[in-house]
Amino acid sequence: MPTGTMTTQISIGGIVATSTATRTESGQISHEVTLPAGKAGTLSTRTDDNTGIATLALGHGITDADTVDVYWVGGCRYGMTVTAYDTTTVSIDLGAGDNFPTVDAAIVVTPQVTINTDFDGDDVKMIAAIATLRAHIDFQNDTPASLNAVELTANEAWAWVSDSGYANPLTGDPVDVIMASAGTAAETTLKIGVLYDSA
Repeated sequence: MPTGTMTTQISIGGIVATSTATRTESGQISHEVTLPAGKAGTLSTRTDDNTGIATLALGHGITDADTVDVYWVGGCRYGMTVTAYDTTTVSIDLGAGDNFPTVDAAIVVTPQVTINTDFDGDDVKMIAAIATLRAHIDFQNDTPASLNAVELTANEAWAWVSDSGYANPLTGDPVDVIMASAGTAAETTLKIGVLYDSA
């Protein structure tokens, strides 16, 4: 049966410690995805905390069929709806996450990528995600509705393991898709691994 391992090394104040968690279960899933680069620009209009207009470079390629994530220093708003667009501006609304920054703030706007998957969060025993650059992932059910959203810092893993004293972050409905995006104007490699009880 598949086995998952998480090793953590801690070095603080001259103390060095290494811990390893190992779990064996009947099912496993992995995804490795290249997330397209986001489009850098500015928040040229700020109507309210979740509505505004992004001014981007020519050829941004974003249309009103897209759902986008918006990044700035210290914040991210995800799952936003594109309500209008032209050659250099994109109107965006709604979503979840942090309130928009001040007008004229530097931002990155990135259409979400759909990662098709299928597992019940209640059965997860180990899960981890890591990206080479800043990124965002949103685990959704088939409604679709968000079950848990996570912003990833470059090369810093987000992880959970069962029986660790922390609640399972994906309890509730089964996970149907993972919506993901890159948080910089460069391609990002995203890796996700799941170990679960498939019996």
